[in-house]
Amino acid sequence: MKITTLDLENTNCYLISTEKSAIVIDPGYKSGEVEKFLTENADKERLILITHAHFDHIGDAKRLREITGVKIAIGELDNPALSDNVVNEGANFGIDIEPFDANILLNDGEVFSVGDLEIKVYLTQGHTVGGVCYYINGNLFTGDILFYRGFGNTCFHGGSRRKIVESLNFLFNTFPLDTPVYSGHGIATTIGSEKSYYGR
Repeated sequence: MKITTLDLENTNCYLISTEKSAIVIDPGYKSGEVEKFLTENADKERLILITHAHFDHIGDAKRLREITGVKIAIGELDNPALSDNVVNEGANFGIDIEPFDANILLNDGEVFSVGDLEIKVYLTQGHTVGGVCYYINGNLFTGDILFYRGFGNTCFHGGSRRKIVESLNFLFNTFPLDTPVYSGHGIATTIGSEKSYYGR
């Protein structure tokens, strides 16, 4: 499995590819590289995954679906925010997100496959009401729940300090210490490194 990290306006977008799969995680801003990736891998099973419905993670998803036909998946509880420019924080930052809905709504604990990759979904609330992490081939994609030496803002719509602490404790106590963590912003880290940093 190949993981390519794109820094799009200081927000991470991930391109994941195998012989049979092509997955995009969080296409927040328009990028010719993401469009090219989906187009060049049209012979594979493809999917756009969204960790949470904030404007900087969802902004280009609708356009990419229209151009490539690739479906969009998101945690069920965050789907309404895709069509609410206040809840997805676009309005607060002067960004107009054209309303849309995901094709696939995911639930906590759900396991599904895209090509030859198995994807496990974990509801991790606290930054938004329905943000999720994706566990793919031993790698954890955490969106804005967990960063290198940090975690997501709890002051946005659906945010909760109590919930994000619960989510962090869940991650620290569920995944092996050497699990790579790919977050929505910043550099990659591991569960063990962050667990040690927070004294958990």
